[in-house]
Amino acid sequence: MSSSRKRSQNKKAEPKAKKQKVSQRLPHGLHNQGATCYLNSVLQVLSVTREIHDRFETAAFICRQEKLESTDQELINFFQNLKKETGETGDITKSLGIENVYQQRDAAECLELILSKISRNASEVFQGQLTYTTKCSRGHIINEETNPFWTLPLSLKDTHEETFSVENGFNTFFQSKLFNGDNMVHCNDCKEKREAESGCQMVVFPLILTLLLKRFELDYNTKTDVKSSCSVDVPRALQTQETGYDLYGMVNHTGSLRGGHYTATILYDDNTWYGFDDTSVHEVEKQPFAETGTYNSSAAYLLVYRASKSPTDEDEQSDSILKQVKAKKKKSDKSGEQRLKEMQREMRDAEHDVVPSFLEDTIQEDVYVPQQTQNTNNSATQQMKMEEGHKNKADRNSRKLCQSSICKLHPFWIALIVFFLVVVLVLVIALPIVYA
Repeated sequence: MSSSRKRSQNKKAEPKAKKQKVSQRLPHGLHNQGATCYLNSVLQVLSVTREIHDRFETAAFICRQEKLESTDQELINFFQNLKKETGETGDITKSLGIENVYQQRDAAECLELILSKISRNASEVFQGQLTYTTKCSRGHIINEETNPFWTLPLSLKDTHEETFSVENGFNTFFQSKLFNGDNMVHCNDCKEKREAESGCQMVVFPLILTLLLKRFELDYNTKTDVKSSCSVDVPRALQTQETGYDLYGMVNHTGSLRGGHYTATILYDDNTWYGFDDTSVHEVEKQPFAETGTYNSSAAYLLVYRASKSPTDEDEQSDSILKQVKAKKKKSDKSGEQRLKEMQREMRDAEHDVVPSFLEDTIQEDVYVPQQTQNTNNSATQQMKMEEGHKNKADRNSRKLCQSSICKLHPFWIALIVFFLVVVLVLVIALPIVYA
C-alpha cells in the first residue's frame, strides 16, 4: 500500500475519531414512549439536581430494610443507567401511575407529580413556604396564612412590554396590593370596612427554586385555554433578601397548546449548556449568557434555579447546626437532673413503706439503673446515693425481722394456753386447802 493512500485513509479517519470523541462526552437522551416528552424534559433536569440524589439513597435504603416499594429507588436506578446509555422511562411511568403514554401532559404538573411520589426528605429540596398577609390601614391583621409551594407561578397575561422580564415579574409577585374604594375589606378589630394592604413574603427559601412562566391562561371571553408565545428575558441569577439563585435548567415548550412539544436546556458541570430533545442531545450552538446576563427565549416554560452558597454561608449554617446540637444536649441534661430529683424523692417516700422483699429489689433496679446513664461528672454523687439507699434497705429489713419475730398465734392456741393457766391457778389454790 502506498504512503499517499495511507495518508488519505488517515485523513478520512480523523474526522470520525473527532466525532466519536464528541459523542462520548455528550449526555444521554431518553426514548419517547409516545407523547412523554414532558416527562423526559423534567427527568433530564432532575438528573443533574445533585441535591436530591443523596436523599434518594437514604430513602431507598430505608425502604429496602422495610421491604417497601419506593419511587426513590426507581429514580436511582434510572439515573445510574442514564449515565451509561440512552434511557428508557417505562418503569418510571408505571411508578408514577401514568397509564396513557400517548396523552400530552403538562411538564409543571409532571414535576409536582414526581415530587409528590418521592420521599418527603427528597421533595423538601424543592419546597419553600409563602406567608400571605392582609392588614387594614390601622395595622390590624385581617388574614394571615402560610402555604408551601414547589413552583412559583409568574403570570405573562398582564405584561405591557413586548418582552417579559422574569426578574421584574419575580419582584412584582411579592409587591403589595391595595384594597380601597369599593374594594375595601372588613376588619374585625375595627368593626367596619377599611382600606387594606395585601402581600406575600417568602419565609422558607428552597434549595431549588422553580419558576413557572404561565404561558397557558384561560380566556374568559371564549372560555378556552390559550398560549402566550411572548419572549422573556431569563436572568442568569436571581437575588432574594435571604439568598441568591443560579439558573441551571430550563424546560421549554414549542408549538400549540394541544400539539406542542417539550425540550430541555441544561447546564452541566463542564459549564456547557446542552439541549435535550428526547433521544437527541446536542451542545447549544449559541451558549446562553455567553455575552449578557440574560437569555431571551420565546419557549422557556420552567426555570430551575439552584441556591448559591458562599463559604461564609456554609460556616453560618455549621454554626447554626452546632447551636441546635448544644441546645438539645442542654435540654437532655436538664431532663436528666429533673429525673434524678424525682427518683430521690421516690426513695425518701419508700423509706416509710413496708413492702415485700421482691418488690424492694424491683424498686432498687428502677431507681439505680437509670442513674448509671447520667453524666459521668455526677458519678460520685450517684455512688453516695446508692450507698445511702442500701443502708436504708438494711434498716427496713431489720424492722421487718423484728416484726416477724412476734408470733401471730391462732385463737385456738390462745384459748388452750388460757385454759391451762386457769387449771394451774386452781390447783395452786385448791391443793393447800385440801391437805390442810
